[in-house]
Amino acid sequence: MKVNQYTNIYTVLKWGFSILSFLFFYQSINELDWDSHFVPLFKSAFKSYPLGFIGVFLMVILNWNFEAMKFKILLKSKSLSRIRLFFTVLGGTAISNFTPARSGEYIGRSLLLRGIHPIRVTIATVAGNLAQVLMTYGIGLLSIFIVYVFFDFYDQWADQNSYILAIILCFLLLLFILLSKRIIQLLSRVLPSKISSFFKLVQHYNFSVYGRVVFLSFLRYCVFSAQLFILLQLFSDFSLPLNLLWLVPVAFLLQSIVPIPAISDIGVRVGVCGLLFGDYVSNIALVQSVTCLWAINLILPGVIGSFFLLISNFIKE
Repeated sequence: MKVNQYTNIYTVLKWGFSILSFLFFYQSINELDWDSHFVPLFKSAFKSYPLGFIGVFLMVILNWNFEAMKFKILLKSKSLSRIRLFFTVLGGTAISNFTPARSGEYIGRSLLLRGIHPIRVTIATVAGNLAQVLMTYGIGLLSIFIVYVFFDFYDQWADQNSYILAIILCFLLLLFILLSKRIIQLLSRVLPSKISSFFKLVQHYNFSVYGRVVFLSFLRYCVFSAQLFILLQLFSDFSLPLNLLWLVPVAFLLQSIVPIPAISDIGVRVGVCGLLFGDYVSNIALVQSVTCLWAINLILPGVIGSFFLLISNFIKE
C-alpha cells in the first residue's frame, strides 16, 4: 500500500513540475518580441553563416553530455545508461530554470531516479555543481587578472603576444585542476559552516574520481564559452577582435554573482555583455547573441526535460 502511495506522490510531483515548467517557458518566450526582432535577424545571420549556427546548436548536445558524464561518475552507478542520465539532467534543468539558485535541480533529478536515494542524488549534484562553480570563478578570476594586467597595452601588445597569455592561462588551469580538491578542502575550513558543509560533500570522492569531474567541468565550460563568442561573431559579421575572448570568462563570472533563476536573468546577461563587449558589437548583435544562447542552452533543454518528466511515468525504472 505504501509503495502505491509513494508511486502516486511521485507521479503527481512529476506532472505538477512538468506543467509548471511548460507554463514558465511559455511565459518567458512570450515576453520576448520574437517576430519583429529576433526571428528576422536570426534568419538573415543564419543565411550568411549556416555552418557556424549549426555548430553552435550541436555544441548544446556536447554541453549537456559532459554534464551527464559528470553525474554518472559521481553517482558511481554502472547500471544507469548515459542516455538515461542525459535526460535526467535535462529534467533537473527544467525545474532549476525557474527556481532560485537552481535549487529545483535536485528535485528534478531525484524524481527521475527513484531507484537511487535522494540524498545520494543530491550529493552527486552538489559535487558536480561545485566543480562547475570552481571553473566559473577560477577561470573568471584568472581572466580578470590577465585583463587588468594587459588590457592597457591591448592594441600594441596582446595582438602580437596573446599566445603567451594562452600558455600562461593553460598552465594555471592545469595547476588549478590538479589542486581542485585541495582548494575545496581549504575552502571548507575557512568558509562559514553553512557554506562549508557543501564543500565537505566532495570529500566523499577520491582524487581520481573528482579530478575527472573537474576536467569534464572544464570541457563543458569551454563549450558554452565558445558558444557565446561564436554567436557574438556571427551576429556582428566577425567584427569582434579575437583577443576579446578573454572577456568571456569575466562575463560568466559576473553573471553568476546575481542569485536569480537562470531563465529570468536574460536582462542581466545582456547588461553584462554590453558592459564588456559594447564598444565592439552593436546592441542588436548583443541582444541577439545572448537571446540565442539563452534559448538553445536553457529553453530548449528545459522543454525537452519537461517532456521527459511527463513521459517518465510510463518508463519502467
